[in-house]
Amino acid sequence: MIPILTLSEIKDVELKSSREHGLSEFDMIMSAGEAVFQSVKTMIEQSEEEDFGEGYLPHDEGHAHDPDHEESRDIRPVIAFICGKGHNGADALAAAMLSAQAGYGVVIYQLHADKYSSEVQRLHKQLADSDLKVHHVRSAVDLPVFQNVDLLVDGLLGNGLRGDPEGLVPSLIYGINRSALPVLSIDVPSGVRCDSSAVKGSAVKATSTLCLGSMKLSAVFFPAGSAYGKVGYSPICFDEKLLVNQPSQMQMYTEEDALDFLPAKTYRSTKYTAGKVLVLSGCRGMHGAAALAANAALRAGAGLVRAVVPGGIYRDISAHLLEVIGTPVGSEQDNHFMPQHVAEILPWVEWADSILIGNGLGKHPETLEFLERIMPSLLGRRVVVDGDGLSYFDPAKPEKRRGKELDHFIVTPHAGEYKRLGGVYDYEAPLELLENLRAFAESGSIGVVLKGPTTIFTGPDGKHILIPAGNPGMATAGSGDVLAGILTAFLAKKPREEAAPLAVFLHGRSGDAARRDRGTLGMAASDLILYLPLAIKELEDLLLDLEDEEEEE
Repeated sequence: MIPILTLSEIKDVELKSSREHGLSEFDMIMSAGEAVFQSVKTMIEQSEEEDFGEGYLPHDEGHAHDPDHEESRDIRPVIAFICGKGHNGADALAAAMLSAQAGYGVVIYQLHADKYSSEVQRLHKQLADSDLKVHHVRSAVDLPVFQNVDLLVDGLLGNGLRGDPEGLVPSLIYGINRSALPVLSIDVPSGVRCDSSAVKGSAVKATSTLCLGSMKLSAVFFPAGSAYGKVGYSPICFDEKLLVNQPSQMQMYTEEDALDFLPAKTYRSTKYTAGKVLVLSGCRGMHGAAALAANAALRAGAGLVRAVVPGGIYRDISAHLLEVIGTPVGSEQDNHFMPQHVAEILPWVEWADSILIGNGLGKHPETLEFLERIMPSLLGRRVVVDGDGLSYFDPAKPEKRRGKELDHFIVTPHAGEYKRLGGVYDYEAPLELLENLRAFAESGSIGVVLKGPTTIFTGPDGKHILIPAGNPGMATAGSGDVLAGILTAFLAKKPREEAAPLAVFLHGRSGDAARRDRGTLGMAASDLILYLPLAIKELEDLLLDLEDEEEEE
Protein backbone atom coordinates (compact mmCIF):
# COMPACT_ATOMS: atom_id res chain seq x y z
CA MET A 1 0.00 0.00 0.00
CA ILE A 2 1.14 3.53 -0.75
CA PRO A 3 1.31 6.01 2.14
CA ILE A 4 -0.93 9.08 1.88
CA LEU A 5 0.39 12.11 3.75
CA THR A 6 -1.10 15.49 4.52
CA LEU A 7 0.82 18.61 3.58
CA SER A 8 2.05 19.12 7.15
CA GLU A 9 3.23 15.51 7.31
CA ILE A 10 5.13 15.89 4.03
CA LYS A 11 6.92 18.94 5.42
CA ASP A 12 7.73 16.97 8.57
CA VAL A 13 9.24 14.13 6.49
CA GLU A 14 11.38 16.59 4.55
CA LEU A 15 12.62 18.19 7.77
CA LYS A 16 13.41 14.87 9.43
CA SER A 17 15.10 13.58 6.27
CA SER A 18 17.41 16.56 6.46
CA ARG A 19 18.07 16.42 10.20
CA GLU A 20 18.16 12.68 10.87
CA HIS A 21 19.29 11.24 7.54
CA GLY A 22 21.61 13.98 6.31
CA LEU A 23 19.75 14.61 3.08
CA SER A 24 20.23 18.08 1.69
CA GLU A 25 17.55 20.00 -0.19
CA PHE A 26 19.54 19.43 -3.36
CA ASP A 27 19.68 15.66 -2.72
CA MET A 28 15.89 15.59 -2.50
CA ILE A 29 15.52 17.65 -5.66
CA MET A 30 17.82 15.41 -7.66
CA SER A 31 16.07 12.29 -6.38
CA ALA A 32 12.73 13.79 -7.41
CA GLY A 33 14.21 14.82 -10.77
CA GLU A 34 15.33 11.26 -11.45
CA ALA A 35 11.86 9.92 -10.63
CA VAL A 36 10.22 12.50 -12.91
CA PHE A 37 12.66 11.69 -15.71
CA GLN A 38 11.76 8.00 -15.49
CA SER A 39 8.07 8.93 -15.84
CA VAL A 40 8.92 11.18 -18.80
CA LYS A 41 10.77 8.29 -20.41
CA THR A 42 7.82 5.94 -19.86
CA MET A 43 5.31 8.39 -21.34
CA ILE A 44 7.57 9.02 -24.36
CA GLU A 45 7.99 5.30 -25.00
CA GLN A 46 4.25 4.71 -24.74
CA SER A 47 3.57 7.58 -27.11
CA GLU A 48 6.10 6.30 -29.62
CA GLU A 49 4.31 2.98 -29.67
CA GLU A 50 1.12 4.86 -30.55
CA ASP A 51 2.81 6.83 -33.37
CA PHE A 52 4.54 9.89 -31.94
CA GLY A 53 3.42 13.44 -32.66
CA GLU A 54 4.92 16.33 -34.59
CA GLY A 55 7.83 17.23 -32.30
CA TYR A 56 11.37 17.13 -33.63
CA LEU A 57 14.89 18.08 -32.70
CA PRO A 58 18.24 18.29 -34.49
CA HIS A 59 20.15 15.42 -32.92
CA ASP A 60 22.98 17.35 -31.25
CA GLU A 61 23.58 15.78 -27.84
CA GLY A 62 23.35 18.09 -24.85
CA HIS A 63 21.65 20.98 -26.66
CA ALA A 64 18.28 22.41 -25.89
CA HIS A 65 15.55 22.60 -28.45
CA ASP A 66 15.34 26.03 -30.04
CA PRO A 67 11.63 26.68 -30.79
CA ASP A 68 12.65 29.10 -33.56
CA HIS A 69 14.94 26.57 -35.26
CA GLU A 70 13.09 24.59 -37.93
CA GLU A 71 15.93 22.63 -39.54
CA SER A 72 16.05 18.97 -38.59
CA ARG A 73 18.38 16.11 -39.41
CA ASP A 74 16.99 13.56 -37.01
CA ILE A 75 13.55 13.50 -35.41
CA ARG A 76 13.36 12.88 -31.67
CA PRO A 77 10.75 13.71 -29.03
CA VAL A 78 10.64 17.20 -27.55
CA ILE A 79 9.60 17.82 -23.94
CA ALA A 80 8.64 21.24 -22.61
CA PHE A 81 9.22 21.77 -18.88
CA ILE A 82 7.12 24.52 -17.27
CA CYS A 83 8.80 25.40 -14.00
CA GLY A 84 7.65 27.47 -11.06
CA LYS A 85 9.79 29.48 -8.68
CA GLY A 86 9.89 26.95 -5.85
CA HIS A 87 10.70 23.35 -5.02
CA ASN A 88 8.36 21.93 -7.67
CA GLY A 89 10.08 24.02 -10.33
CA ALA A 90 13.46 22.79 -9.13
CA ASP A 91 12.30 19.19 -9.50
CA ALA A 92 11.28 20.00 -13.08
CA LEU A 93 14.67 21.62 -13.82
CA ALA A 94 16.48 18.53 -12.55
CA ALA A 95 14.29 16.29 -14.71
CA ALA A 96 14.91 18.56 -17.72
CA MET A 97 18.66 18.19 -17.33
CA LEU A 98 18.43 14.41 -17.12
CA SER A 99 16.10 14.32 -20.14
CA ALA A 100 18.56 16.33 -22.22
CA GLN A 101 21.40 14.03 -21.14
CA ALA A 102 19.29 11.09 -22.34
CA GLY A 103 19.07 12.65 -25.79
CA TYR A 104 15.55 14.07 -25.68
CA GLY A 105 14.76 17.52 -26.96
CA VAL A 106 14.21 19.91 -24.07
CA VAL A 107 12.56 23.33 -23.80
CA ILE A 108 12.54 25.00 -20.40
CA TYR A 109 10.19 27.78 -19.33
CA GLN A 110 10.45 29.18 -15.81
CA LEU A 111 8.47 31.84 -13.99
CA HIS A 112 10.77 34.76 -13.30
CA ALA A 113 11.75 35.52 -9.72
CA ASP A 114 13.83 38.37 -8.35
CA LYS A 115 15.84 35.83 -6.46
CA TYR A 116 15.84 32.06 -6.80
CA SER A 117 16.80 29.59 -4.08
CA SER A 118 20.40 28.41 -3.94
CA GLU A 119 19.30 25.03 -5.29
CA VAL A 120 17.61 26.57 -8.33
CA GLN A 121 20.63 28.78 -8.95
CA ARG A 122 22.85 25.71 -8.84
CA LEU A 123 20.62 23.95 -11.37
CA HIS A 124 20.63 27.03 -13.62
CA LYS A 125 24.42 26.90 -13.66
CA GLN A 126 24.46 23.17 -14.48
CA LEU A 127 21.95 23.72 -17.29
CA ALA A 128 24.02 26.57 -18.68
CA ASP A 129 27.15 24.41 -18.54
CA SER A 130 25.25 21.84 -20.62
CA ASP A 131 24.25 24.57 -23.07
CA LEU A 132 20.59 24.31 -22.07
CA LYS A 133 18.70 27.60 -22.16
CA VAL A 134 16.05 28.60 -19.62
CA HIS A 135 13.33 30.83 -21.07
CA HIS A 136 12.21 33.12 -18.23
CA VAL A 137 8.54 34.08 -18.24
CA ARG A 138 8.42 37.70 -17.04
CA SER A 139 5.27 38.93 -18.77
CA ALA A 140 2.47 37.81 -21.06
CA VAL A 141 4.83 38.36 -24.02
CA ASP A 142 6.98 35.47 -22.75
CA LEU A 143 4.15 32.94 -22.44
CA PRO A 144 4.95 29.73 -24.35
CA VAL A 145 2.98 28.54 -27.38
CA PHE A 146 4.11 24.88 -27.23
CA GLN A 147 4.63 24.37 -30.95
CA ASN A 148 6.55 21.29 -32.10
CA VAL A 149 6.37 19.77 -28.63
CA ASP A 150 5.39 16.19 -27.75
CA LEU A 151 5.05 16.24 -23.97
CA LEU A 152 4.51 18.93 -21.32
CA VAL A 153 5.87 18.59 -17.79
CA ASP A 154 3.99 20.68 -15.25
CA GLY A 155 6.29 21.83 -12.44
CA LEU A 156 4.56 25.12 -11.67
CA LEU A 157 3.07 25.00 -8.17
CA GLY A 158 3.44 21.64 -6.43
CA ASN A 159 1.87 20.73 -3.09
CA GLY A 160 2.30 24.01 -1.27
CA LEU A 161 -0.54 25.94 -2.92
CA ARG A 162 -2.72 27.73 -0.38
CA GLY A 163 -4.61 30.47 -2.24
CA ASP A 164 -5.84 30.56 -5.82
CA PRO A 165 -3.22 30.69 -8.62
CA GLU A 166 -2.34 34.29 -9.45
CA GLY A 167 -0.13 36.43 -11.66
CA LEU A 168 0.96 34.67 -14.85
CA VAL A 169 0.21 31.23 -13.42
CA PRO A 170 -3.47 31.06 -14.58
CA SER A 171 -2.32 31.99 -18.11
CA LEU A 172 0.30 29.24 -18.07
CA ILE A 173 -2.26 26.73 -16.79
CA TYR A 174 -4.68 27.83 -19.51
CA GLY A 175 -1.99 27.34 -22.15
CA ILE A 176 -1.14 23.86 -20.82
CA ASN A 177 -4.77 22.76 -20.90
CA ARG A 178 -5.42 24.27 -24.32
CA SER A 179 -2.36 22.63 -25.87
CA ALA A 180 -4.09 19.25 -26.35
CA LEU A 181 -0.71 17.67 -25.54
CA PRO A 182 -0.07 14.91 -22.99
CA VAL A 183 0.80 16.46 -19.64
CA LEU A 184 2.85 15.00 -16.79
CA SER A 185 2.32 16.89 -13.52
CA ILE A 186 4.93 16.70 -10.79
CA ASP A 187 3.54 15.72 -7.38
CA VAL A 188 0.23 17.63 -7.71
CA PRO A 189 -1.40 19.15 -10.81
CA SER A 190 -0.78 22.87 -10.56
CA GLY A 191 -3.79 24.61 -9.04
CA VAL A 192 -4.91 21.59 -7.00
CA ARG A 193 -4.47 21.72 -3.23
CA CYS A 194 -2.79 18.83 -1.47
CA ASP A 195 -5.40 18.25 1.26
CA SER A 196 -8.64 19.34 -0.43
CA SER A 197 -11.21 17.58 -2.58
CA ALA A 198 -12.20 20.88 -4.22
CA VAL A 199 -10.71 22.61 -7.26
CA LYS A 200 -10.96 26.38 -7.02
CA GLY A 201 -9.68 28.62 -9.77
CA SER A 202 -7.37 27.41 -12.53
CA ALA A 203 -5.93 23.89 -12.41
CA VAL A 204 -3.94 21.73 -14.80
CA LYS A 205 -5.79 18.72 -16.19
CA ALA A 206 -2.95 16.22 -16.28
CA THR A 207 -2.68 13.10 -18.38
CA SER A 208 -0.54 11.62 -15.62
CA THR A 209 0.72 12.79 -12.25
CA LEU A 210 3.75 11.45 -10.43
CA CYS A 211 3.28 11.83 -6.67
CA LEU A 212 6.62 12.19 -4.90
CA GLY A 213 7.35 10.84 -1.43
CA SER A 214 3.72 9.98 -0.76
CA MET A 215 0.34 9.86 -2.41
CA LYS A 216 -1.58 13.09 -1.97
CA LEU A 217 -5.02 13.14 -0.36
CA SER A 218 -6.53 15.17 -3.22
CA ALA A 219 -5.52 12.39 -5.63
CA VAL A 220 -8.14 10.06 -4.15
CA PHE A 221 -10.94 12.57 -3.48
CA PHE A 222 -13.10 14.12 -6.18
CA PRO A 223 -13.36 16.37 -8.12
CA ALA A 224 -9.69 17.12 -7.35
CA GLY A 225 -8.70 13.54 -8.19
CA SER A 226 -9.99 13.95 -11.74
CA ALA A 227 -7.25 16.52 -12.43
CA TYR A 228 -4.50 13.98 -11.72
CA GLY A 229 -5.17 11.68 -14.67
CA LYS A 230 -3.29 8.41 -14.28
CA VAL A 231 -1.47 8.51 -10.95
CA GLY A 232 2.04 7.20 -10.34
CA TYR A 233 4.10 7.16 -7.17
CA SER A 234 7.75 7.28 -6.15
CA PRO A 235 9.02 7.36 -2.54
CA ILE A 236 12.16 9.09 -3.92
CA CYS A 237 14.87 9.25 -1.26
CA PHE A 238 12.66 9.28 1.83
CA ASP A 239 12.90 6.60 4.49
CA GLU A 240 9.90 4.24 4.37
CA LYS A 241 9.45 4.28 8.16
CA LEU A 242 9.13 8.05 8.11
CA LEU A 243 6.40 7.79 5.49
CA VAL A 244 4.26 5.06 7.04
CA ASN A 245 4.48 6.20 10.67
CA GLN A 246 2.80 9.57 10.25
CA PRO A 247 -0.14 10.41 12.55
CA SER A 248 -2.83 10.35 9.85
CA GLN A 249 -2.16 6.61 9.20
CA MET A 250 -3.57 6.73 5.66
CA GLN A 251 -2.69 4.35 2.85
CA MET A 252 -3.90 3.86 -0.71
CA TYR A 253 -4.81 0.36 -1.88
CA THR A 254 -3.21 -0.74 -5.16
CA GLU A 255 -3.39 -3.55 -7.65
CA GLU A 256 -0.24 -5.04 -6.11
CA ASP A 257 -2.04 -5.31 -2.77
CA ALA A 258 -4.97 -7.05 -4.44
CA LEU A 259 -2.55 -9.56 -5.97
CA ASP A 260 -1.12 -10.29 -2.52
CA PHE A 261 -4.50 -10.95 -0.89
CA LEU A 262 -6.56 -12.57 -3.65
CA PRO A 263 -7.91 -15.96 -2.46
CA ALA A 264 -6.98 -18.91 -4.64
CA LYS A 265 -8.64 -22.18 -5.44
CA THR A 266 -6.33 -25.18 -5.81
CA TYR A 267 -6.79 -28.71 -7.08
CA ARG A 268 -7.50 -29.71 -3.50
CA SER A 269 -10.32 -27.17 -3.10
CA THR A 270 -13.95 -28.27 -2.82
CA LYS A 271 -17.17 -26.33 -2.61
CA TYR A 272 -17.07 -26.90 1.14
CA THR A 273 -13.57 -25.49 1.60
CA ALA A 274 -13.97 -22.55 -0.82
CA GLY A 275 -16.22 -20.73 1.65
CA LYS A 276 -19.80 -21.23 2.84
CA VAL A 277 -21.74 -17.95 2.80
CA LEU A 278 -25.08 -17.28 4.46
CA VAL A 279 -27.17 -14.34 3.22
CA LEU A 280 -30.00 -13.11 5.47
CA SER A 281 -31.71 -10.55 3.31
CA GLY A 282 -34.88 -9.38 1.64
CA CYS A 283 -38.50 -8.48 2.26
CA ARG A 284 -41.57 -7.91 0.08
CA GLY A 285 -40.50 -5.55 -2.74
CA MET A 286 -36.79 -5.88 -1.90
CA HIS A 287 -36.09 -9.47 -2.88
CA GLY A 288 -33.57 -8.24 -5.47
CA ALA A 289 -31.19 -7.25 -2.69
CA ALA A 290 -30.88 -10.87 -1.60
CA ALA A 291 -30.47 -12.12 -5.17
CA LEU A 292 -27.78 -9.57 -6.01
CA ALA A 293 -25.78 -10.22 -2.84
CA ALA A 294 -26.01 -14.01 -3.09
CA ASN A 295 -25.04 -14.13 -6.76
CA ALA A 296 -22.19 -11.68 -6.18
CA ALA A 297 -20.83 -13.91 -3.40
CA LEU A 298 -20.78 -16.85 -5.81
CA ARG A 299 -18.99 -14.85 -8.49
CA ALA A 300 -16.44 -13.74 -5.89
CA GLY A 301 -15.41 -17.36 -5.39
CA ALA A 302 -17.61 -18.72 -2.59
CA GLY A 303 -18.11 -22.47 -2.84
CA LEU A 304 -21.62 -22.52 -1.40
CA VAL A 305 -24.06 -19.67 -0.91
CA ARG A 306 -27.33 -20.03 0.98
CA ALA A 307 -29.90 -17.24 0.69
CA VAL A 308 -32.35 -17.37 3.58
CA VAL A 309 -35.44 -15.26 2.87
CA PRO A 310 -38.94 -14.88 4.32
CA GLY A 311 -41.24 -17.58 2.93
CA GLY A 312 -43.61 -15.04 1.39
CA ILE A 313 -41.00 -13.75 -1.08
CA TYR A 314 -39.34 -17.04 -1.95
CA ARG A 315 -41.26 -17.46 -5.20
CA ASP A 316 -40.22 -13.95 -6.25
CA ILE A 317 -36.54 -14.65 -5.71
CA SER A 318 -36.19 -18.32 -6.62
CA ALA A 319 -36.00 -17.70 -10.38
CA HIS A 320 -32.93 -15.52 -9.80
CA LEU A 321 -31.09 -18.21 -7.80
CA LEU A 322 -29.67 -20.92 -10.03
CA GLU A 323 -26.52 -21.96 -8.17
CA VAL A 324 -27.54 -20.37 -4.86
CA ILE A 325 -29.30 -22.52 -2.27
CA GLY A 326 -32.65 -20.80 -1.70
CA THR A 327 -33.99 -21.34 1.80
CA PRO A 328 -37.41 -19.92 2.78
CA VAL A 329 -38.24 -19.52 6.46
CA GLY A 330 -41.62 -19.14 8.06
CA SER A 331 -44.83 -19.45 6.09
CA GLU A 332 -45.78 -18.27 2.60
CA GLN A 333 -47.59 -15.36 4.24
CA ASP A 334 -44.38 -14.01 5.87
CA ASN A 335 -43.19 -11.07 3.79
CA HIS A 336 -40.45 -9.92 6.15
CA PHE A 337 -38.25 -11.46 8.84
CA MET A 338 -39.86 -12.02 12.24
CA PRO A 339 -38.51 -12.95 15.68
CA GLN A 340 -39.92 -16.48 15.40
CA HIS A 341 -37.67 -17.14 12.38
CA VAL A 342 -34.52 -17.02 14.51
CA ALA A 343 -34.74 -20.61 15.73
CA GLU A 344 -35.18 -21.81 12.14
CA ILE A 345 -32.10 -19.86 10.98
CA LEU A 346 -29.66 -20.79 13.76
CA PRO A 347 -28.56 -24.14 12.19
CA TRP A 348 -27.52 -22.25 9.06
CA VAL A 349 -25.59 -19.77 11.19
CA GLU A 350 -23.60 -22.73 12.55
CA TRP A 351 -23.09 -23.99 8.99
CA ALA A 352 -21.71 -20.77 7.54
CA ASP A 353 -18.13 -19.53 7.36
CA SER A 354 -19.36 -15.95 6.91
CA ILE A 355 -22.73 -14.21 7.16
CA LEU A 356 -24.32 -11.21 5.48
CA ILE A 357 -27.28 -9.65 7.22
CA GLY A 358 -29.31 -6.53 6.61
CA ASN A 359 -29.56 -5.54 2.97
CA GLY A 360 -33.17 -5.26 1.87
CA LEU A 361 -34.53 -6.34 5.26
CA GLY A 362 -36.92 -3.41 5.53
CA LYS A 363 -37.83 -1.51 8.69
CA HIS A 364 -40.94 -3.34 9.86
CA PRO A 365 -41.12 -3.36 13.70
CA GLU A 366 -41.06 -7.18 13.67
CA THR A 367 -37.90 -7.12 11.56
CA LEU A 368 -36.21 -4.75 14.01
CA GLU A 369 -37.10 -7.17 16.79
CA PHE A 370 -35.74 -10.02 14.65
CA LEU A 371 -32.40 -8.17 14.48
CA GLU A 372 -32.32 -7.78 18.25
CA ARG A 373 -32.97 -11.50 18.70
CA ILE A 374 -30.51 -12.89 16.14
CA MET A 375 -27.53 -10.58 16.57
CA PRO A 376 -26.34 -12.17 19.86
CA SER A 377 -26.13 -15.49 17.98
CA LEU A 378 -23.80 -13.90 15.40
CA LEU A 379 -21.24 -12.67 17.93
CA GLY A 380 -17.80 -14.20 17.45
CA ARG A 381 -18.51 -14.95 13.79
CA ARG A 382 -17.44 -13.35 10.51
CA VAL A 383 -20.31 -11.00 9.75
CA VAL A 384 -21.07 -8.21 7.30
CA VAL A 385 -23.88 -5.88 8.39
CA ASP A 386 -25.35 -3.84 5.55
CA GLY A 387 -28.37 -1.68 4.73
CA ASP A 388 -31.31 -1.96 7.13
CA GLY A 389 -29.30 -4.22 9.43
CA LEU A 390 -27.26 -1.18 10.47
CA SER A 391 -30.23 0.04 12.50
CA TYR A 392 -29.19 -2.52 15.13
CA PHE A 393 -26.22 -0.31 16.02
CA ASP A 394 -28.19 2.43 17.76
CA PRO A 395 -25.88 5.46 18.26
CA ALA A 396 -27.51 5.92 21.67
CA LYS A 397 -26.14 2.49 22.65
CA PRO A 398 -22.41 2.59 21.71
CA GLU A 399 -21.81 -0.57 23.72
CA LYS A 400 -23.36 -2.53 20.84
CA ARG A 401 -20.27 -1.71 18.76
CA ARG A 402 -17.80 -2.88 21.41
CA GLY A 403 -16.52 -6.25 22.51
CA LYS A 404 -14.08 -8.90 21.37
CA GLU A 405 -16.98 -10.87 19.88
CA LEU A 406 -17.20 -8.19 17.16
CA ASP A 407 -13.58 -8.59 16.05
CA HIS A 408 -14.74 -10.06 12.71
CA PHE A 409 -17.69 -7.73 12.11
CA ILE A 410 -17.77 -5.23 9.25
CA VAL A 411 -20.42 -2.56 8.75
CA THR A 412 -20.89 -1.05 5.28
CA PRO A 413 -22.75 2.28 5.55
CA HIS A 414 -23.14 4.88 2.82
CA ALA A 415 -23.05 8.55 3.85
CA GLY A 416 -26.67 8.73 5.03
CA GLU A 417 -26.45 5.50 7.02
CA TYR A 418 -23.15 6.59 8.55
CA LYS A 419 -24.76 9.80 9.79
CA ARG A 420 -27.61 7.78 11.31
CA LEU A 421 -24.98 5.70 13.12
CA GLY A 422 -23.67 8.89 14.68
CA GLY A 423 -20.85 9.69 12.25
CA VAL A 424 -20.11 13.04 10.60
CA TYR A 425 -19.71 12.90 6.82
CA ASP A 426 -18.50 15.93 4.86
CA TYR A 427 -16.86 14.84 1.62
CA GLU A 428 -15.86 18.45 0.90
CA ALA A 429 -13.56 18.36 3.95
CA PRO A 430 -11.55 15.12 3.66
CA LEU A 431 -9.33 15.67 6.70
CA GLU A 432 -12.31 16.25 8.98
CA LEU A 433 -14.17 13.29 7.49
CA LEU A 434 -11.22 10.97 8.09
CA GLU A 435 -10.62 12.23 11.62
CA ASN A 436 -14.27 11.62 12.52
CA LEU A 437 -14.19 8.18 10.93
CA ARG A 438 -11.12 7.28 12.95
CA ALA A 439 -12.84 8.33 16.17
CA PHE A 440 -15.94 6.35 15.20
CA ALA A 441 -13.94 3.18 14.44
CA GLU A 442 -11.68 3.45 17.49
CA SER A 443 -14.72 3.75 19.77
CA GLY A 444 -15.83 0.21 18.86
CA SER A 445 -14.57 -3.17 17.72
CA ILE A 446 -16.08 -3.34 14.24
CA GLY A 447 -14.45 -2.52 10.92
CA VAL A 448 -16.09 0.17 8.81
CA VAL A 449 -16.39 0.26 5.02
CA LEU A 450 -17.60 3.81 4.43
CA LYS A 451 -19.00 3.88 0.90
CA GLY A 452 -18.83 6.93 -1.32
CA PRO A 453 -16.96 8.51 -4.24
CA THR A 454 -13.88 7.46 -2.28
CA THR A 455 -14.57 4.31 -0.29
CA ILE A 456 -12.59 3.95 2.93
CA PHE A 457 -11.92 0.98 5.19
CA THR A 458 -11.07 1.85 8.78
CA GLY A 459 -10.53 -0.63 11.59
CA PRO A 460 -10.54 -0.16 15.37
CA ASP A 461 -6.79 0.56 15.14
CA GLY A 462 -7.67 3.84 13.39
CA LYS A 463 -5.74 3.10 10.20
CA HIS A 464 -7.39 4.24 6.97
CA ILE A 465 -7.20 2.34 3.69
CA LEU A 466 -8.51 4.39 0.78
CA ILE A 467 -9.56 2.47 -2.32
CA PRO A 468 -9.84 4.67 -5.43
CA ALA A 469 -11.67 2.30 -7.76
CA GLY A 470 -14.96 2.53 -9.61
CA ASN A 471 -16.86 5.24 -11.45
CA PRO A 472 -20.09 7.30 -11.27
CA GLY A 473 -22.03 4.65 -13.21
CA MET A 474 -22.00 2.56 -10.04
CA ALA A 475 -24.30 5.06 -8.32
CA THR A 476 -27.30 2.86 -8.93
CA ALA A 477 -29.72 0.78 -6.87
CA GLY A 478 -28.25 -2.55 -5.81
CA SER A 479 -24.58 -1.64 -6.21
CA GLY A 480 -24.11 -1.80 -2.44
CA ASP A 481 -25.79 -5.23 -2.32
CA VAL A 482 -23.24 -6.52 -4.82
CA LEU A 483 -20.39 -5.14 -2.72
CA ALA A 484 -21.83 -6.74 0.41
CA GLY A 485 -21.95 -10.13 -1.31
CA ILE A 486 -18.38 -9.87 -2.60
CA LEU A 487 -17.15 -8.81 0.83
CA THR A 488 -18.92 -11.67 2.60
CA ALA A 489 -17.39 -14.18 0.18
CA PHE A 490 -13.86 -12.89 0.85
CA LEU A 491 -14.53 -12.69 4.60
CA ALA A 492 -15.18 -16.44 4.58
CA LYS A 493 -11.52 -16.95 3.63
CA LYS A 494 -9.65 -13.84 4.76
CA PRO A 495 -9.40 -11.61 7.86
CA ARG A 496 -11.47 -8.45 7.58
CA GLU A 497 -8.41 -6.20 7.14
CA GLU A 498 -7.64 -8.10 3.92
CA ALA A 499 -11.17 -8.95 2.80
CA ALA A 500 -12.67 -5.47 3.01
CA PRO A 501 -10.26 -3.49 0.81
CA LEU A 502 -9.99 -6.35 -1.68
CA ALA A 503 -13.77 -6.50 -2.04
CA VAL A 504 -14.05 -2.74 -2.57
CA PHE A 505 -11.21 -2.82 -5.10
CA LEU A 506 -12.72 -5.62 -7.20
CA HIS A 507 -16.21 -4.12 -6.92
CA GLY A 508 -14.76 -0.93 -8.40
CA ARG A 509 -12.77 -2.74 -11.05
CA SER A 510 -15.86 -4.66 -12.16
CA GLY A 511 -17.65 -1.31 -12.49
CA ASP A 512 -14.78 0.04 -14.58
CA ALA A 513 -14.95 -3.02 -16.83
CA ALA A 514 -18.71 -2.59 -17.20
CA ARG A 515 -18.30 1.07 -18.14
CA ARG A 516 -15.87 0.21 -20.93
CA ASP A 517 -18.54 -1.93 -22.59
CA ARG A 518 -21.80 -0.36 -21.43
CA GLY A 519 -21.07 3.25 -20.56
CA THR A 520 -22.04 5.12 -17.42
CA LEU A 521 -25.71 6.04 -17.63
CA GLY A 522 -26.96 2.60 -18.57
CA MET A 523 -25.03 0.65 -15.93
CA ALA A 524 -27.05 -1.54 -13.57
CA ALA A 525 -25.97 -3.40 -10.45
CA SER A 526 -26.38 -6.77 -12.17
CA ASP A 527 -23.72 -5.63 -14.67
CA LEU A 528 -21.23 -5.57 -11.81
CA ILE A 529 -21.86 -9.26 -11.16
CA LEU A 530 -21.47 -9.98 -14.86
CA TYR A 531 -18.08 -8.24 -15.04
CA LEU A 532 -16.77 -9.31 -11.63
CA PRO A 533 -15.22 -12.57 -12.95
CA LEU A 534 -13.40 -10.54 -15.63
CA ALA A 535 -11.99 -8.19 -13.00
CA ILE A 536 -10.83 -11.18 -10.94
CA LYS A 537 -9.40 -12.85 -14.05
CA GLU A 538 -7.25 -9.78 -14.74
CA LEU A 539 -5.60 -10.30 -11.35
CA GLU A 540 -5.27 -14.05 -11.85
CA ASP A 541 -3.59 -13.48 -15.23
CA LEU A 542 -1.16 -11.04 -13.65
CA LEU A 543 -0.33 -13.61 -10.98
CA LEU A 544 0.36 -16.22 -13.66
CA ASP A 545 2.63 -13.77 -15.48
CA LEU A 546 4.54 -13.08 -12.28
CA GLU A 547 4.93 -16.80 -11.63
CA ASP A 548 6.24 -17.30 -15.17
CA GLU A 549 8.77 -14.50 -14.68
CA GLU A 550 9.96 -16.04 -11.41
CA GLU A 551 10.40 -19.43 -13.10
CA GLU A 552 12.44 -17.85 -15.90
CA GLU A 553 14.72 -16.22 -13.36
